[in-house]
Amino acid sequence: MQTRPASASLDLAHDDPRLRYRGAVSLQRGDGWTAPWRLPREEAALYLPEGGLGRAAMPSGVRVTLRTDSSSLVCRYQADPAPALNGPGERARLDVVCDGRRAETVRLETHGGDAEFRCERLPGRMAAVELWLPVYHQFRLRGLSVAAGAAVAGDEPGPGPRWVHCGSSISQGRGAASPSRTWTALVARRHGWDLTSLALGRSSCLEPMTARLMRDLPADLLTLCVGVNVQALGSHHRDALVSALVGFVRTVREGHPTTPFAVMSTITVPEREEVPGPSGMTMRECRAHIRRAVTLLRDHGDARPHYLHGPDAFGPVHARLMLEAEGGDRLHPAADGHPVLASRFSALLRQAGCVPEPRAAAE
Repeated sequence: MQTRPASASLDLAHDDPRLRYRGAVSLQRGDGWTAPWRLPREEAALYLPEGGLGRAAMPSGVRVTLRTDSSSLVCRYQADPAPALNGPGERARLDVVCDGRRAETVRLETHGGDAEFRCERLPGRMAAVELWLPVYHQFRLRGLSVAAGAAVAGDEPGPGPRWVHCGSSISQGRGAASPSRTWTALVARRHGWDLTSLALGRSSCLEPMTARLMRDLPADLLTLCVGVNVQALGSHHRDALVSALVGFVRTVREGHPTTPFAVMSTITVPEREEVPGPSGMTMRECRAHIRRAVTLLRDHGDARPHYLHGPDAFGPVHARLMLEAEGGDRLHPAADGHPVLASRFSALLRQAGCVPEPRAAAE
């Protein structure tokens, strides 16, 4: 790919202080690159002791942000290979969003070497630019370039509430059209919430280390989607699930005693609703125990956790909008399903009175 002469651009290194990695929990710096992680990188093995650390380096919900009046932008990155996944594959995509509007979706290279892309759709006036990074691929930024003479500044944090969400691959964004169109990204963009996603495929089994992380992150809204991997992997039996969920929420509450906290059970999973998993629970039974745990918490003095019933957000009528083909193990919304889940999840939050207040602009 041809590179422009240096005189035609203003180059920003991957670690330029004007670039912010919003939604990242930690940053890994290498020889000429930065990779955002969604767990504390140095301790990642404590969160995922079974391996699979690459999931924490998949930057779902992470945005590289700046402000510029350039009309174009070049992004240089390390084209890391695609991961091996069960079921349908995922394409490496990145969204360029300007002042909240998606300007372009870029299909990234995955050949293992260096690569770059150019976006010509910036407005040419001072605007907030966000690069929504890939959902299911690792990403290492080498640098950005804007037009020579363009103004560049760091974006300023607004009063939007800080939303910390924990979930499985459904929340990480399997099947979404692009990174800014996962259901969690759509909710965050619609409401102006500052998203930090702790959603990891094959995870969300109420890991204590994740509860500690949620406890310690700043948050004005906390949400947890749980159940699909508990049931599928057999991580908890009936009463153990209730005990683990109570302990998870109580741990988070040590840092957020009054923050609105929504616990949503798994969306419809047609092939698992009435079929017992390794723990002996069907998905319907799993949801009942999740509801019981939230009720116990409320009965013991914490009025702020709310139970959201997953099929109310994405139910049997929406099975036609799932990624996997009928007859397979249908788990994830497809591209057309993510907006439906986003809209209905937002409605459930409102009905539960679980919508955070905007922060003061001075914070």
